[in-house]
Amino acid sequence: MLERLVLLVALAGLIFAVVVLVRAWALARRRRLLAQPSGRLWTSLGLEPDGRATLVAFSTPSCAACHTAQTPALRLVEHEVGAANLRVVSVDAAREPTLAQAFGILTVPSTVVLASSGQVLAINHGFAPSEKLTAQLQTAPA
Repeated sequence: MLERLVLLVALAGLIFAVVVLVRAWALARRRRLLAQPSGRLWTSLGLEPDGRATLVAFSTPSCAACHTAQTPALRLVEHEVGAANLRVVSVDAAREPTLAQAFGILTVPSTVVLASSGQVLAINHGFAPSEKLTAQLQTAPA
């Protein structure tokens, strides 16, 4: 009985250590992306900053959450903010894995909020509701 308890505690400790390491790795990737010059990302996108904030939305054809939740949220944000102030760029991560890798995208749906200057403001791995995206856009410098 004691052996089982020791084994269970060791397994729980190992799982905890793996979770901590994965989170630290993800945080380091995120910090590198936020700190890098935006020119490389724009080159990867094949676009240039045009004075509007930009939402880059990563999805795949088979992603149900992308089409049932994220796409309507993006449309709502685009409607609220207005096309004059926001550009939404959709990227198929399955067809453009190099682009997804440049942005550090590991899962879909994912969104990246870029300031009008092109600097990365926020990265959302997983579904991001319209309220969150709007708040992130409002932190953008004018």
